[in-house]
Amino acid sequence: MKLKLTNLLFPLILIVLIQCKSKVDKLKHLYGQQNAVWTESIYLRGYKPSTEEKLSNRHIREYAETLKKNKIKYAYLFAGPYGEDGHLPDYAFSETAINSVKTLKAYYPEIVILPWVGGVQNKTVYLNDSLWVNNALVDTKKLFNTLNVPGVHVDLEFILPGDPFLDTEINKTRPGDYEIYADNVNSFHKKLRQIIPDAFISSVVVATSKDTKPWKRKTSMSELNELVKHIDQLSFLYYDTQINDKKIFEDNCAELIQDIRMLKNSRDIQYLIAIGTFINRPELHKYRNLEIENIPSSLQTIKNKASLVDSTKQIVNGISLFCDWETDELEWDQFYDNWVK
Repeated sequence: MKLKLTNLLFPLILIVLIQCKSKVDKLKHLYGQQNAVWTESIYLRGYKPSTEEKLSNRHIREYAETLKKNKIKYAYLFAGPYGEDGHLPDYAFSETAINSVKTLKAYYPEIVILPWVGGVQNKTVYLNDSLWVNNALVDTKKLFNTLNVPGVHVDLEFILPGDPFLDTEINKTRPGDYEIYADNVNSFHKKLRQIIPDAFISSVVVATSKDTKPWKRKTSMSELNELVKHIDQLSFLYYDTQINDKKIFEDNCAELIQDIRMLKNSRDIQYLIAIGTFINRPELHKYRNLEIENIPSSLQTIKNKASLVDSTKQIVNGISLFCDWETDELEWDQFYDNWVK
């Protein structure tokens, strides 16, 4: 009797297991692996500025192995910031930089290397100055050609005034700077596209969700609808949200993914969500509650909300990590276990 019962139950259990696996496989397709990471300047500079540790072949090999293991497709190698005159630093065009790109590609042929350029408005970036813009565009095209890379990653930031610590980081904003900033950013990307039409252009903004209160200027959906016309990839920073309630954090993640879906319907480029792996300076701790915005929690929230917003197609094309120089082995394992695996 027991044997007969077992024989009857086994097929049912097998069917349930197959159905569960099918469901997991279907949902896994929703979590894109066009992953990216912001990377320190040592690879183009030839040494680490903070310690003066020199770049070695071992550094590049281990970096390539880490990226490959964790399905990181895009490496944003720091090549900036732009100077106050709009020019990029000399190290970005050096033989060291050229050789590092070649060596990294040799170790990991599938990697897409995008030099990371940009900076902070009213610190070294002056998008309302035509001479500055022209110098920045010319140097970015020169960088693209010199390093023989497929594109660039542009990270332009506007720090909101009013925080006692952050106010020391920038020059005083002028009337109208805030209002015209997004138009200037969009114009910069449009001009960049015009001078390197075949390049893969990546950019980044903060999350659009209503309850997020980052220390950088938010970009409206109408402003984003213009920006995405000129780029191929866009990351949304979903950290430093100043949210201290997990439910609100989850709801705002869903809202962000809804906005991405709307943008994707307008222009189907790659849309990534960025999470933070670094520890803020004490003055900025209030912006990120690590009980909520830690790596496993952030990634599981993104996965859950992505499948809830739309279980039929991929909206989030990947995760971008800020940043490689503060992501230790445990954190890479957390990223792998909660997103890649």
